[in-house]
Amino acid sequence: MAAPGAGPKFSGQSDLLRVSASDVQGLPHGCGLHGALKVRPKLQPTDWERRKDDTETFVLGIVRDVSLRLHDALRSPDWEALNKLVQVELAQYQLHSGDRSYIAQAIENYLVCHEVCESELGALRLRTCDPTVVPDTSFPLNQLTVWAPVYDNEDGIREVRKLRFGRARPIAKDSENWAITAAHIAGLLRPRDYLQRIRVVEIGLGDGSMEILFDGSPAEAQSLYATRVIPLVSGIVTSKVATPGNSCGRCKIAGCCSSLEKVDGFLGQSRKGSSTRSVSARDIEVYEKCPAQWYLTSNNLPSRSDTPPSSERGRVIHEWLARAHMGNRKCDPSDLDAIDGNFPPGLDESDYLESRKYVTQHASMCPLGDGAQVIGSEISVYGYDAQADVVVVSKPDLLYVDSDETFVIRETKTTTLSLPLDEQEAFDRFFAVPWLLNLIGSGYRGPYKSDNARLELEVLAPEESRLFSWDLGDARLLRMAKAEVRLRAKKWHRDTSWNSTPGEHCRWCPVRGWCSDATVDEAEDDQFRLP
Repeated sequence: MAAPGAGPKFSGQSDLLRVSASDVQGLPHGCGLHGALKVRPKLQPTDWERRKDDTETFVLGIVRDVSLRLHDALRSPDWEALNKLVQVELAQYQLHSGDRSYIAQAIENYLVCHEVCESELGALRLRTCDPTVVPDTSFPLNQLTVWAPVYDNEDGIREVRKLRFGRARPIAKDSENWAITAAHIAGLLRPRDYLQRIRVVEIGLGDGSMEILFDGSPAEAQSLYATRVIPLVSGIVTSKVATPGNSCGRCKIAGCCSSLEKVDGFLGQSRKGSSTRSVSARDIEVYEKCPAQWYLTSNNLPSRSDTPPSSERGRVIHEWLARAHMGNRKCDPSDLDAIDGNFPPGLDESDYLESRKYVTQHASMCPLGDGAQVIGSEISVYGYDAQADVVVVSKPDLLYVDSDETFVIRETKTTTLSLPLDEQEAFDRFFAVPWLLNLIGSGYRGPYKSDNARLELEVLAPEESRLFSWDLGDARLLRMAKAEVRLRAKKWHRDTSWNSTPGEHCRWCPVRGWCSDATVDEAEDDQFRLP
């Protein structure tokens, strides 16, 4: 099979197809070209290479490896001794303190779940990890694999374990496809003669929870794989459509993909960082507050669900406005008078009444109508900065073309504080302003290639609002925006240690339960940490 898609040039094998259970779970929902390239591990672009940082921590890999080495220690009821063994094992790894805290707890939770599994199935013997098989189907697939430990017992039962950072989830469509694929692989794994039953379980490493995802015979697994999964695999393998999204930061062609905006020099960095990374304005703001928070969140450590009131308010209002603007009709304050339930799911009446104050303020300055045409609302923009080797992510609230055929990016912010007095104060207070000015200044015009462009910022307060605007023909303004982005991105770009900076913000930090430096009440921290 030829290399999928046009654009980048490739070398290596394009006909070696290796699909994993995780591919089946995640790739059908993302960029088609990314998926087609990911399942071709021997195919690489010739003019760009994604750089990896050897110091990056594969958290789940460490949890699993140490847990498997400590199986025998589980036979002892002395959990204090087990904890000491865990610490001895972890001493061989260079770990961020937050990673270490989570990993230690996750190992204990895995071993508890292992004990529960043995109480149900009898003694389990580790058969293998990460099995790869050649599927005996008519579909032209070279290898099928799953990242998971596989166990056998003496009664012909084989168990596959899916590891999850936080809490195990009941069976869902995506995890069902993973489970079917994993069960099918386990059924093909030799020895097969005595195999009667296959069980796939998901283990929540954050709290020691467990959910059964599949429990049936090898024949059932094979039948389900043929009817449900093979069509998905066929779609992954043959797709050629490039759709920028969350996968760009991990993609092997991010630096030479024609679907990403070319924003070379966007971050203003003089050299590449330690590895290919991805960043947004929000990432920089979180990093400035606490590098450890950004790192631990990016590393997928379980987080608490509650958020600061300001963040939740902003989320609700942005969702509301995005839905309203999809109709390409000017917002009208009268539309908000009646409480008819026509607001985002999960929003109760009190939330509605609070949010309505802000949305009413927006209605008086809604840009739609009078010849304006919506291009998109809440659409993520992905670009690549070759100078920094960074995928740059932006998410403007609204893209539209006004009656003068000027391309406009509008950003909306909410506040309970006083409104900025002028454009300079708005520029200084909201990092989204220089970030988006930099985006437009880099040449971005979305699908509408207009010579004229403008950035607008509307700031909404409960009782008043104000609209700010910046002319992109001002070269001095663009230099200021570029300098602001360069200065604020510099430390993040070069950081590899991700030290914590404790403060009042710890109260709302989603990963504070793993941070030994978090300045919160001990009782409150205990409530956060998963048991």
